Amino acid sequence: MQTPTTRRLNGASLRVIREAYGVSLSDLALRAQVSRPFVSLMESGARQPSAATLRQLADALGVPIEAISYPNLAAPAA
Repeated sequence: MQTPTTRRLNGASLRVIREAYGVSLSDLALRAQVSRPFVSLMESGARQPSAATLRQLADALGVPIEAISYPNLAAPAA
């Protein structure tokens, strides 16, 4: 049986890519349809986005989802 894989946001990568592309927190929030404080919390690692929001962030920056996230192996079902 294969273990399901989800993705977790790498906040540091999100920040590095956002800054490298010259995108402000406010601009990313607007493009990804989330609040500016939520983007800040995600970049600092204090919050994790839903799968849909993770996709919106990647799309807003024009990068593959793998560029801003890493695999999170879910615990096997008991």
